Amino acid sequence: MNQTNIKQLETELWDAADDLRANSKLTAGEYKDPLLGLVLLRFAQNRYEDAKVEVQNSLPINPRTGKKRAANKDDFAGQGAMFIPEKAKYDYLAGLPEGENIAEAINNAMKLIEAEYPDLAGILPKSYQEFGSSPKVVGFRN
Repeated sequence: MNQTNIKQLETELWDAADDLRANSKLTAGEYKDPLLGLVLLRFAQNRYEDAKVEVQNSLPINPRTGKKRAANKDDFAGQGAMFIPEKAKYDYLAGLPEGENIAEAINNAMKLIEAEYPDLAGILPKSYQEFGSSPKVVGFRN
């Protein structure tokens, strides 16, 4: 990443923080957890996408059918990634059409991840309704 891109990213992050301060009921200390939840979704999807290629390449071929079996959670764990349900992927959430309740969709994404990974139950933030349903406030669109 070059200096211009880093400066642009810094500006965008500060602008997003300003939007949150102005448009939510939360204080700076209160909105850090939901923001870190969004960072987790993005990071987890990036790791998932990177691992998907390796997982597909390493799946055994069934000698009877000549086909590879479907990838599972353990295959992704072996590649250092989480298995992410479709409706919990950052790109899915970012691509929801206008009018969809983004906050509800993100809360649901966190619940889907907790269902896949019970060790995370009760840890992931599920208070995105505090930001309202505006995609801009939640952090997905300009």
